[in-house]
Amino acid sequence: MQSLLKSLVLCSFLQHATAQQQYREPAPAYIIAPDPTEYQDWLPPTSYSFSFGNKNDSVTPWKPWHHPRPPHYPRPPVCGVQNPSPQREFWLSTFKGAREGISPFLVDGHDYKVFRNVKDFGATGDGHTDDTDAFNRAITDQSRMGGGKGAGGSTGQPALIYIPPGTYVISSSVQLFIDTQVIGDTVNPPTIKASSQMRNNTVMIAGYDFGQPSTTNFYIGLRNVKLDTTGAASEDTIYALNWAVSQATNLVNVDFIMPVDSQHIGIEMDGGDSGGGSGLFMGDLNFEGGLIGILFNNQQYAIKNVKITNTRTGIAVKHAFSLTIQGIECENVGICVDMGPIDVAGSINLIDSSCERCGTVVNGTSSILLENISVRNSGPTLKVNGTARPIGDLTGKTYAQGNVYRDGTGRPSISSNGTAPIARNGTFLPYTNRGSLVGSDGRYFTKKLPQYEDYPVSAFASVRDAGAKGDGVTDDTAAINAALASNADCKITYFPHGVYLVTDTIYVPPGSRIVGEVWSTITASGEHFADENNPQPLIQVGKPGEVGLCEITDMLFTVADVLPGAILTEINMAGAKQGDVSLHNTHYRIGGAADSRTETACQTESDPCKAAFLVMHLKSTSSSYIENAWLWSADHDLDGDYNQQIGTGRGMLVEATQGTHLIGTGSEHHVMYGYQFNNAANVFAALLQVETPYFQPTPRAPAPWTPNPAWNDPDFSGCTGNVSQCYMQWALRIFGEKTHTLPLYGQGFWVFFNGPNYGACTGPDGVCQINIVDLEGLSKGDGVDLYGLNTKGVENMVTIGGSGGRVAATQAENAGSWGGVIAAYLF
Repeated sequence: MQSLLKSLVLCSFLQHATAQQQYREPAPAYIIAPDPTEYQDWLPPTSYSFSFGNKNDSVTPWKPWHHPRPPHYPRPPVCGVQNPSPQREFWLSTFKGAREGISPFLVDGHDYKVFRNVKDFGATGDGHTDDTDAFNRAITDQSRMGGGKGAGGSTGQPALIYIPPGTYVISSSVQLFIDTQVIGDTVNPPTIKASSQMRNNTVMIAGYDFGQPSTTNFYIGLRNVKLDTTGAASEDTIYALNWAVSQATNLVNVDFIMPVDSQHIGIEMDGGDSGGGSGLFMGDLNFEGGLIGILFNNQQYAIKNVKITNTRTGIAVKHAFSLTIQGIECENVGICVDMGPIDVAGSINLIDSSCERCGTVVNGTSSILLENISVRNSGPTLKVNGTARPIGDLTGKTYAQGNVYRDGTGRPSISSNGTAPIARNGTFLPYTNRGSLVGSDGRYFTKKLPQYEDYPVSAFASVRDAGAKGDGVTDDTAAINAALASNADCKITYFPHGVYLVTDTIYVPPGSRIVGEVWSTITASGEHFADENNPQPLIQVGKPGEVGLCEITDMLFTVADVLPGAILTEINMAGAKQGDVSLHNTHYRIGGAADSRTETACQTESDPCKAAFLVMHLKSTSSSYIENAWLWSADHDLDGDYNQQIGTGRGMLVEATQGTHLIGTGSEHHVMYGYQFNNAANVFAALLQVETPYFQPTPRAPAPWTPNPAWNDPDFSGCTGNVSQCYMQWALRIFGEKTHTLPLYGQGFWVFFNGPNYGACTGPDGVCQINIVDLEGLSKGDGVDLYGLNTKGVENMVTIGGSGGRVAATQAENAGSWGGVIAAYLF
C-alpha cells in the first residue's frame, strides 16, 4: 500500500459541480510516470516457491491409461423445467450440487469444503454487526493461506465464498487468496459496507494476494456484490477494492458506492514492487461518487460495460501498455478517462461509449483510438498536452492519435489529406467496417455472464447424479456425455469442483448449459489424444452444421499427460442468434500443476515436450462469444518448484466466418503461434495478449513440432542469416484470400527471454525476437484493422508475407509502450 500512497498526490481538485452543472476538471496531478523496467511479466521461480505439501499421491490420472469406469450411469430426472421467470432466491444458495465439490489431489480432499457460506462462519449481514472476522474465517478455514503457501499449493485448496443477501459491515480488510471465487446472491445482491471505524488508507476487499507477485495472482474472482464506502469518512482515502491481479481472474457485476465529493477510490491496482498485475478482463461494473472510479495500473485489460456517475475521474491511468475500453458511460464526471499530464507508455482504445456532462472525455498524450463516442453537454472530447482537439461528437466516427499505417505498404504514415506525415498527430480515419458484429444499438454486441438467476434450483442437475466422480482417477467420459445428452434443452449441468478425467471426446450438444465451481477441471488422458497426426478434441461444442445454444462458465480444460494429439476445445456450432454459443471465465492450462504428469515429465531444458496439439479451434461453421479466456502453456509451476518446458504446438486457430467476439483473451507460450486467423471473417476482438515461449529460440521454432500443411502451420523457412531470434512463435498470423472484417482492438505481444533459465535477449541490438505479426495473402479493403498494437522486445512489428517477407513496420520507428506502439494499422 505504501508504494501506491507515495505515487499519488491526491490534491488540487476543484469542488464538485452540482448534478445540474457541467463538471470542472480536477488537476490531474496524481499520475506519475511509470518506470517500464518495473513491469516484469513474472519473477523467476527462485524468487518464490509454491508448496503442495499435503498432496494425495494415490491420485495419478495418467496411470494407467485404461481407467475403471463407474458401474452405471443413471439418467438425470425428466426435464419439466419451466421458462425463466423472476425468482425469490438464488439457486446457488440451496443447490446440493454446490456442496459436492472435492479436492482430489489433497490428502482427505473428499472432506475438504469448497463451498463456504459466510453465515456459516458467523456473518450476520444485519447492517450493524462487524462481519470482518467472519469473512476472513470463511476464506482461511481448513488452513488456507495466501500465495499458494498452504497444504495444497495454488490449485489444491479452492474456495467458493457465497454471500447471501444482506448488508455486511466490515471495519478492516477482507483478504482474498489465489483460487478463491467470491459470489454474492444474484437475485438480491449483498452489500459489503465500510463501517465508521474504517481508517484512512484502508482497502475494503484485498483481491490482491500478497503471498505472490501481482503477475502470478491467478484464479481469483469477485461478482454480484455492492461495495459501499459511504460509512467511512469522506475525507479519508478509502479503497473499495485492490485488484492487482493477472490472468484467469474475474471481476463482474459489482457496484461501487462512494460518497460524492470524497477521497474514496473504487478500484486500485497496487501490487507493491511487482506492479499492478497482468490482467485480461473486467466488466459490467457501476461506480457512483468518489474521487476515482478505477485507478488503473496493469499491463493490459479489456474493460466492458461500465457506468460511472458523479465521480471526479472515471478511469485514471497510472500505467497501461494496452487498454481497450468498450461501452463506458460517464455522467457528470470531471474526466472520463485520464491518461495524466505526461506521456503514459502504451495505448488506449475507447469505443462504443458516451459522456453526458463531462469536463473532458479523454485527457492524455499517448497513443489513443476513439471510435463511436457520443458526447453531450460536455467539454472537449480529447485533450492532448493540455490542448483540446476540435473533434466533437464521434458517433459513427473513428479518430486516432498516434502513429497510423493506412496503405499496407510500410511507407510513412499519411494523414487524411493524403500527403502530410501524421506521426503522433491526430487524424480521422474511415469508420471501421463492423459487418454483422453489431447489436441492435449499432455497437459491438456484448453479453453478460450467464448466472441463471431467473431459474429455480430444480433447473439444475449435478453431473455427479449421472455417475461422474471428479476424483482424478475414475474415467468420467461416459457419465459426462450421458449427462450432457440428457440435459440438453432441459437442465443446466453443474460440475461440482473436482478433476474429471476423460479418455474420449466430450460432445456438447445444442441446448447445453454448463456451470463449474471455482474452475472445475476436465482433463484429457489416454491414446485417443496421443496421435499428433490425428488430433482429437477434448471438448467438442456441437458438430458442423448444428445450430443452437451452448453456454459454458467457470470451467478449466487441461491434459493429464503429454498428449501430442489433444485439441482442448473445438467449436463447430453456430448460434441461432448472436451470443448463443458463449464461453465465460473458462480457461485452459497445459502443465504447471499437480493434476498433470506434465508438471514432472516436461523439465528438460531445451527439449520442450509436445503436451498438446492445439488449445482452441474456432471452425468455419461456428459463431461464438468468448469472454475472459486464458490459453496458457505453463512457464512455471503453480504447485511446486519443477521446471516447466512445455511445448504446446498452437494457441487459438480462428477459421470462423459467421460472427465471433473475443473479449479479454490471452494465449501464452505456444510454439508456433498465439493466434492464427485463416480465411476468417466477421471477428471482433477486444485485447489479444501473447507471450512468446521463454525457452525459444532454444530450440528454434517450429521444434519440437513438424509443421503440418493441413493445419496451415508456419514453417519459418523464410528465416535467413542464421539469426536464431527469427525462429520464434508468431503472436498473430492473419492470412487467406477470404479473410475480411477483422476489427481487432488492443494487442499486447510481449517477449521477455531467450532460451533456458530465462536468458537475456541476444538478438540484433539486444532484441528478443525478429518478427511478431504476419499478414499474408490479403487484399486491400479486406477490413483487417489492428488498433493499438503494442510490442516488447521485437524488431519488426508487422511483416507482410511471413518470416522472409517484407517488413511493414518496425519497433524502432514506432517507439513507445513497452517497446513499440502503433495506434492503427489498417490493411
